[in-house]
Parts: sequence; C-alpha cells; structure tokens
Amino acid sequence: MFDSFDFEALNDPEFKEDSVREELLVPIIQGLGYKVTGDSRVVRSRNLIHPYVALGSQQRKVSIVPDYLFLSQGKPFWVLDAKAPTEDILKSKHVEQAYSYAIHPEVRADLFALCNGHRFVLFSTRQFEPLLDFELKEIDACWEKLIRVLHPDVMAHPESIQYQPDYGLHLKRLGAEPGFRLILHAVNSNFICKVRDGLYTASTVIPAEDDFATSLDFGDKQLKQLFTVLPSDQVQLLRQGLTSQPYMVHLDDSDFQFGAVADLTKEVIHNAEESYIPFQVQEFIKYIEFCEE
Repeated sequence: MFDSFDFEALNDPEFKEDSVREELLVPIIQGLGYKVTGDSRVVRSRNLIHPYVALGSQQRKVSIVPDYLFLSQGKPFWVLDAKAPTEDILKSKHVEQAYSYAIHPEVRADLFALCNGHRFVLFSTRQFEPLLDFELKEIDACWEKLIRVLHPDVMAHPESIQYQPDYGLHLKRLGAEPGFRLILHAVNSNFICKVRDGLYTASTVIPAEDDFATSLDFGDKQLKQLFTVLPSDQVQLLRQGLTSQPYMVHLDDSDFQFGAVADLTKEVIHNAEESYIPFQVQEFIKYIEFCEE
C-alpha cells in the first residue's frame, strides 16, 4: 500500500500529526471501504455533547476528539486517532483518552486505534492488550487481518468471520505433519479476499465432531481454476472484487461452492483472536454434494 512512501519522512520534524492523517491514514480508510456517506461511513472529529466519563464517583473530562469515527449500519463501530511520529501510542495518556472516547455513552464503539506513522495499534475496549500492533511499513502482510476486523461488513455481517476452533491446528494437535492432504468435495464459502498480489484466501467451516474454521490459501493459477468451477455471475463478482479495493467479496444470501485439494502448511499464524494453520490449495475441483439416504 505504501510502496511509494518514504518512511524516512517520519524523521522530519515538520512531518506532524496532520501529515500522518493525509499521507498514511487516508489510503487505509479508503482501502477498508469507508465513505463519507451511507450507513457504513467515516465521520471526522465528532464532538461529544457531554464530554465526561465516570471514574468511580468522579467525572473525568474527555479532552480529545479522535480524528475519525467509523460507522457500520449507522452505528459507531471503531475510532481512529492520528498522532505525531514522536508520540507513544502503546502505553500513554493517548491510549487512555481514546479509550475514554470510545466507551462514552454517546459513542459506545467496541474498538479504537491509534497511528503515529511508525505503528498502527488497535485495541478492544474489552481487553487490555492490543488486538493488532504492527509497523505501518508492514501493512501489506497485516492487511487481511485488518480487513477481517475493521471492514464495515464485519459488524454488519458478523457471520463473515467465524472464530471456531481452527481445523489446521486441530489436525496438527492430532499429529498431522505439514503436507497432510485434505480433499474437500463440498466447500461452502461466503468470503474470499486478496491478501496481496498472487495470494488469496477463502474462509469456510468444516463440520466434524465440532465445527472447525478453515482458511484455504491459493495463488493466481488456482484462482483461474476456481473460475472454471463457479457460475459465471460469481466469477464476475470475484473478478471485480479481487482487483479493486477492498479486495474482497462477501456474499449475503448464497455461497461460493467448490471442491478443493489442499495441503496443510507448516506455519502457525497467531493474532489476538486466534491461532490457525492455513491450507494451501493445490487444485480446485467441481463441487460434489453427498446426500444422505
């Protein structure tokens, strides 16, 4: 996302909070799919009518107004505040103030984030440690996580991300080695996104003794195979959705249906919500639904 941005500019004393907003946060906001109108939109610097929060029996003034408030289906979802590159955004008064704004009765947003150009830190109002904390120059590697947490569809359609136990991790605990081959004849997925150039992922649920979430990663070659086993209308949706921001397609009332031959990868991926091991798709095949007699 920031291939053309020189992060050495952050060391310039004239590169301040407003530059962080204009040069770095605006592309992120656009990439996440927020606009200035509609139910899923961004509101800039919304003031509080009664800028105080209760601290025990006392009232503490909320002395900042974050730069951005994001709405999903017209309701506050998360807030974002820009800080100068010299400011601490992990353990400081800025975190406390952003939290105070997010929990205010006039807002009640579940998530709040701060960015100083060097780092992007996302917090939940229900947890002390950050949900996400990464260097902004590494945003491409973290983009899928960011999309899955902050895209307006997450709140409007919470079923688009499921935090069931991960099937890859489940198999590893049972002794499966990397390269273990999984042949899936009937995959139903309503969410496919582009992680970066040449890498895509689909999310699905595998029913077993419990329902397990599964991530299926694949490349350009397999994407072309996927186009051959899906109906033309879904192919068109994917061609459009995976080539323009926010590089994802979520189906409300139906599923992508396909089969897949996939191998268990070796990397255990951790984030604040879960640990998981994705599968690498070797081949997409036609969907075959087995009916019970």
